[in-house]
Amino acid sequence: MNNKDLKEFFYPKSIAIIGASKDLTSISGKPLNNLLQTNFKGDIYPVNPRYDEIEGLKCYDSILKIPGKVDLALIAVSASRLVSIMSECIKKDVHNILLFSSGFAEVGEDGKGIQDKVAKMALENNIRIIGPNSVGCINVKDSVPMGFATSMESSKGYKHGNIGLVSQSGALGFSVFGMAQEKDLGFTYVVNTGNEMGVTTLDTMEFMLEDEDTLVIGAYMEGIPDGMQLIKIAKSAKELKKPLIILKSGKSAIGKEAALSHTASLAGSEETFQVIAKQYGIITVKDIDEMIDVMQIVSRRKWTNGSKIATVSNSGAAGIAMADSCEEFDLKLEPLQGETKKKIEAIIPSYGSALNPIDVTAQALKEQHIITDTVEALAKDKNTDVIIIQTTFGGELGEQICRKLVEIDKKETKPIIVTVTGTKELTGKGRDVLRKAGVPVYKTTYDTMLAVKHLVNVSEYYNEKKTILSSLTANDNSLLIQEYSTHIWTEEKSKKLLKQLGINIPENVMIQSVEEIDQHVKGLCFPLVAKVVSKDILHKTDAGGVKLGIQNIQEAKQSFHEILESSKNFKLDAHVDGVLFEEMLNKNGVEMFIGIKNDSQFGSLLVCGLGGIFIEVLKDISIRHIPIDKEAAESMVKELKGYPMLLGTRGQKRSDIESFTDALVKVSDFVHQQNGTLREMDINPVVVLNQGEGIMALDGLIVWDEMAFPTSVLN
Repeated sequence: MNNKDLKEFFYPKSIAIIGASKDLTSISGKPLNNLLQTNFKGDIYPVNPRYDEIEGLKCYDSILKIPGKVDLALIAVSASRLVSIMSECIKKDVHNILLFSSGFAEVGEDGKGIQDKVAKMALENNIRIIGPNSVGCINVKDSVPMGFATSMESSKGYKHGNIGLVSQSGALGFSVFGMAQEKDLGFTYVVNTGNEMGVTTLDTMEFMLEDEDTLVIGAYMEGIPDGMQLIKIAKSAKELKKPLIILKSGKSAIGKEAALSHTASLAGSEETFQVIAKQYGIITVKDIDEMIDVMQIVSRRKWTNGSKIATVSNSGAAGIAMADSCEEFDLKLEPLQGETKKKIEAIIPSYGSALNPIDVTAQALKEQHIITDTVEALAKDKNTDVIIIQTTFGGELGEQICRKLVEIDKKETKPIIVTVTGTKELTGKGRDVLRKAGVPVYKTTYDTMLAVKHLVNVSEYYNEKKTILSSLTANDNSLLIQEYSTHIWTEEKSKKLLKQLGINIPENVMIQSVEEIDQHVKGLCFPLVAKVVSKDILHKTDAGGVKLGIQNIQEAKQSFHEILESSKNFKLDAHVDGVLFEEMLNKNGVEMFIGIKNDSQFGSLLVCGLGGIFIEVLKDISIRHIPIDKEAAESMVKELKGYPMLLGTRGQKRSDIESFTDALVKVSDFVHQQNGTLREMDINPVVVLNQGEGIMALDGLIVWDEMAFPTSVLN
């Protein structure tokens, strides 16, 4: 399906309503009533063998009896009748269907069977289906309601604007639409995708991205139909500067699949979604109120150049509240300086404050120019990115101030945000003036500052010019070690790969029999560490499979025997490849880890954090979708709670952070060019030595997708 197909869906010239009812208050009667009430300019064909006519329109026994072409069929019949109805739609050459019917996959196997059969019929005949279990859609631009949602029944019509909204839930989606309309927010399309038999939320978002009138896209999602499609949409949205706002439910704390490595157990599905959202500039909200608040501020399309906030209020307490919120949301509230401060000191009473927050005092009740002149001065201030005004003024004075703020907002590119507190009776008229002009206005300090934080975040994302590219060519498998024997690479094989990637590892040798120790181990520098190598024993310490501080050949032989014995006792049927002897690290450093998780929806994720034995206890981690560049690697490390340890604390030297971030990029590049065949990777610990000394990977595990290996290799 391409987006041109969906344009045909939302701009029908003829609509058939199959299962239409004479009861215009019923589910099957409302779609017809809504089309009549909005004066749909195309042809409407009710279909129901029980009636000859409905509301003066000829009613047909079957869609096959309709004389003209049918662009869109609205179907309100039981699930059991749908297969036969679909057959008739196919014969009539209908390519767009909106299914109101319920009783499909959501009710069990029988319903799922019907849904699967209908979906197959649609696919084979190039039919686009929205639903089932949908309450409908609206083409707001042309006032074409296609459904029975309560919000479609507005006697005032629909406010057209620049917001597109798609929701898996009909009740929630059209609640957002109705509430937003009350706040004078205008829309282009509102779509409820329901069970998503065909068209998904993401398909609809792609269509809206290409629509020149849709400049903001909101979505309610219970699941992500296709993770990579969402990333593609987010990248396109950045290029077009069309904010994506997603309210997602169905959160789960952790994925259920068994994980062999530490890393794979750290990133749950909801956490992964939030990582993707942050990395690709998607605005995530917690409820419908926050969604509407964000729609209001971003639909104005006045982006910020930074996070420096100037606040103006007629109340000292309000100024303090805004200052507290700035700190909470990491917004900068800096004292005014220079000419701007002098101008404002001359405007406000001497007992006010021109610092920031700016307190214009209650004197503004008598002299309304105090607020507006102050705002105009801030609009010219190069050190102010966002202006926030908080006022409690009501009545005619409040309305006059709001009208003046609208005039200022029209001529300024800098975002101006207003908080008007008080009852609707006292302050409602002023608030309405702002809303009708598109000036973002809120009732509380918290709501205001939260919306501003979202605006600042998305503006910063749009201001980034870089595009992340991998330095390796896709499908370049030159780094792959071809000595496959299993899809699980234990420490010995993993370290060979790390060495090829340019990541330092200790000098080591693999020993399979005690007779090899005299010849091969003596070339290493004592003291040594010995570790069991077995795909069946991944946590070696628990199995007694690690020996430290080996000082000579005799101790090496003794360690070899003890490790094999302990491993056998730990797991009788474990296949042991041998014992890895390697030089012990004689330098101090900070233990970190680097890991890979292959997410079923979004592909490969890079994870880093404090390593060693603390990885699962502290869970101090940072995650990014692959590929990343050096700048992203640096941001990963800086957001860790343990970052100060790398900078050096209590007299310790600074760690070689650059070498660690280089390793993150190397791993990212390698994994990216494997096209999803690498399932897990765990490099733990990676000791980050003092600055200039590099890093050392002391252990490693790699798990490949079994499907990527020939059967003959695995056997």
